[in-house]
Amino acid sequence: MKKIFLFIIIFLGSCATPIGGAKKVEDIKPQETPSIESIEAGLWMQMNNYEEKLKTSGSRLKDKDLEKYLKDILCKLTAEYCKDIRVYVQNIPYFNAFMAPNGMMVVWTGLLLRAQNEAQLATVIGHEAGHYIKRHSLKSWLDAKSRTDLMAILSIGLAVGGIPGAGDIFNVTQLLQAGFMAKHSRDNEREADKVGLDFLVDAGYDPDEAPKIWENIIKEMELGEASRPLTFLASHPAPEERIENLKEQTEGYENIKNKKNTKELKEKIQPHLKKWIKNEIRLKNKPEQTEFVLEKTFEDNENDYLLKFYKGEIYRLIGVKKEENNYDKAIDYYNESIKAKNDFPDVYKELGLLQIKIEKNEEAKKNLKKYLELAKNPQDAAIIESYLN
Repeated sequence: MKKIFLFIIIFLGSCATPIGGAKKVEDIKPQETPSIESIEAGLWMQMNNYEEKLKTSGSRLKDKDLEKYLKDILCKLTAEYCKDIRVYVQNIPYFNAFMAPNGMMVVWTGLLLRAQNEAQLATVIGHEAGHYIKRHSLKSWLDAKSRTDLMAILSIGLAVGGIPGAGDIFNVTQLLQAGFMAKHSRDNEREADKVGLDFLVDAGYDPDEAPKIWENIIKEMELGEASRPLTFLASHPAPEERIENLKEQTEGYENIKNKKNTKELKEKIQPHLKKWIKNEIRLKNKPEQTEFVLEKTFEDNENDYLLKFYKGEIYRLIGVKKEENNYDKAIDYYNESIKAKNDFPDVYKELGLLQIKIEKNEEAKKNLKKYLELAKNPQDAAIIESYLN
């Protein structure tokens, strides 16, 4: 048995460099494409097929104006690679974005809802561009391949040596190697953070906004379920570490222009805001978590009526749960929304329908009539009239 473990130690020492003597992977050059016989070309082909399906997918948000806006941000960050990267928006209510090796960048609507200004959004876009430029997908694939080869050889060595329970040892070893792979992935994430922040500052954005988006994510996680981390964090460094690293890097910059641009971002997402918020509420996360997301979305006081309305929606959808009557909370928020803006039709409709449900019919009729008066021939007018009759 000692000989077998000596073999393992010697073999591990020989694997300090990737199996097969892989060369160092250089940054991709602008307008560069991989040679057709390379591993990278195979990765590109798979992603090209995925991209073609995404173009016509029902999950893609087909808003040319919004996609152009995101592409323009990318081009501000890195003009050299502007022609190489395509940006798509996917209608998924989670904080996430990802970059494919062929130049396909995908941004989820949950990220767009949470970004408070253009600088925060540019932080994530620059980070994803960093993955492309540094060829992180190829590096991760080569690393995974080398470790898979290592596992196969170790498995054979253990079996030949007649070690009892060799299969169990192999499984444990796989888990250890998976940990090494995750660490490698997190190293790529740190490198992408650094590249992205360089882009951010060179484009004149406020680098202080970069850690802020992660501070908000930490708060959202703390208010939610610890067992359900946000999708984006699965292979990424802990937000606390990322914030510390970004703040340290920011200290090295000088002559920063501090551009944020909140107005244009809000204008571009405005046509979709109602749907995105409803999708967010339907996730049925802890109500405090969803309230926090909404508070960041409607930080400006002029839209306080919308914040109160959607908070009412949160508790209306929860309903009666564990002997807690959330309908009362919903009604309180609806009434606060009316106080903030008394000519917003939707709040009267939802309040009236809820009052019918809890058998407060006279109050319900009053609010539903107000809805019809303000909405002016809405599509659901016949349905509302039926409730009134």
